[in-house]
Amino acid sequence: MTHDPAAMTRDLSTLPAQRPSLYRLAADGRALDFLFAQCPACQALGFPANAPGCMHCGQAIDASAQVLRPGGGTLLEYVTLHLALAPGLPVPGIVGDIRIADRVVQQGLIAVDDESRLHPGMALRARAQPLASGDGYGCVFVPDREAAQ
Repeated sequence: MTHDPAAMTRDLSTLPAQRPSLYRLAADGRALDFLFAQCPACQALGFPANAPGCMHCGQAIDASAQVLRPGGGTLLEYVTLHLALAPGLPVPGIVGDIRIADRVVQQGLIAVDDESRLHPGMALRARAQPLASGDGYGCVFVPDREAAQ
């Protein structure tokens, strides 16, 4: 997957999120914040925020507090896909398991040109990326050191 510098500098604030129940544009206009639910019983964070129950203790969380946190996490493992396993998934593309909160792991698309730049345990940040259709933005992960660029 190649980086598109023009796409990263484009004003995304007027576009909708592809998955508004999962993330929203952060104040800087490039990074993403994730929307978690905080369980009223065990106080653990769950993702997504609209899940019907706590993924940690099973308590119904329809009355849970929603918590907005900077999107990102720790890379656990990754693989380069050469076959699109989902509509719109670029190939070749790198997908990884990312710990986004304590005991919360999600899969995400990682925007690097070469998987040799990745290693388990590295910090990743969620960044908005315009959809190819131009009608919104999605989520990709980049190495933390690149997130500030």
